Amino acid sequence: MDQVKLFREYTRQLYRNLENMDRSDCCQCNVNTLQCYIVVEIGRAPGICLKDLASLLHVDKSGISRAIEELVQKDYVIREPSKSDRRSVVLTLTDIGASHFNKIEADMYEKFKRVFSNIAKDKKDMVLEALQIFNEACRKTEENCCDQGNV
Repeated sequence: MDQVKLFREYTRQLYRNLENMDRSDCCQCNVNTLQCYIVVEIGRAPGICLKDLASLLHVDKSGISRAIEELVQKDYVIREPSKSDRRSVVLTLTDIGASHFNKIEADMYEKFKRVFSNIAKDKKDMVLEALQIFNEACRKTEENCCDQGNV
């Protein structure tokens, strides 16, 4: 198999493995995957503005607004105007949302700890470097795509 096909196959397998890990945590919180990501990102950056969250998650503003509205209705998220820019909306977690965030973070830490423990000690740095290189290549590709007017 040529390297590009092999690269794609390994990436597909990685994606499925990560998706399965994410799905189990999202189900515990009674939210969909996007809403789970939203809870995590708000938990990691309390007061993040809607625009920055949409950009971070690569979701259009209307899509993220709908997902956040459901989280507000479930009492996971507080949405309020920014004190510094009234046109901007900032997001924080409620106590219920924070509780779910802490559970997701703890569960995912344990899952990734188990996975990481199955990597040979002398390969751990190599895996971390490979993931960093992969993420940077994805970021550069996305930037180049957007710079050229492609989405």
